[in-house]
Amino acid sequence: MSVERVEADCATEHTADDWVRAVRRSIRVMREHLGDDYSLRELARSAWLSPFHFHRVFLKVTDSTPARFLAAWRMAEAKRMLATSRVSVTEICMRIGYSSLGTFTSQFTRAVGVPPGRFRRLVAAYGDRPCNDVLRAIRPAQPVDPALTVPVTGGPPGALAVVGLFRSGIPQERPVECAIVAVPGSARFSVAPPDARPLAVVFDDSVTVAEAVADAELDRCWVAAGPDLRLRPRRPTDPPVVLALPLLLVTEQSVVPAA
Repeated sequence: MSVERVEADCATEHTADDWVRAVRRSIRVMREHLGDDYSLRELARSAWLSPFHFHRVFLKVTDSTPARFLAAWRMAEAKRMLATSRVSVTEICMRIGYSSLGTFTSQFTRAVGVPPGRFRRLVAAYGDRPCNDVLRAIRPAQPVDPALTVPVTGGPPGALAVVGLFRSGIPQERPVECAIVAVPGSARFSVAPPDARPLAVVFDDSVTVAEAVADAELDRCWVAAGPDLRLRPRRPTDPPVVLALPLLLVTEQSVVPAA
């Protein structure tokens, strides 16, 4: 029986949980072979859905298209290998499915915020320090007369949330503006771009910088998407945090936290 026929027969029986399970099946396939090229039809088949419905359901569940989600996980895996191994940048490039080192380097720099070599050096310099200690040392002042105020609730009380205004539902590329706030609290921004989306991430006090940037499946991590940011534990269907937090903030604030 075709995927389309199964989908039609079961349409009335589908629940939100069914869609989540379908998306998780496709994500598992992606992550087991990050270096492979996948067509939309192949990923849809792994979810037991037609390509059209798969794309629609995947976007609804993850707030990302399948292609962008796969690209984000490839960069997350590159971050992990750079932070935890001595594998060369060229080898990492090939393992996650890039045939051109130049293309990989430019895409990594755009998504993560720093080039691969510099990322590895920053992890070596700051990796063993508690992530929240670094955030406390670089916490920037918020504007007195903000153009946009975003409430941040949930998560561990008193924890520091990194809140950014992003162009997509994936925390990647340099945000339009960034704030660090204690939870519960409010992130205040000097700009309010109509197409920017507030995204937040919080790490447990036990998480080191190296763990924060290398372990995208961290169970000591809370995330939220706007407009009102209510933090919750990460889910398997959440896109990875690709941006190199807090390392990017360290470089932009030109602050060296005390050892």
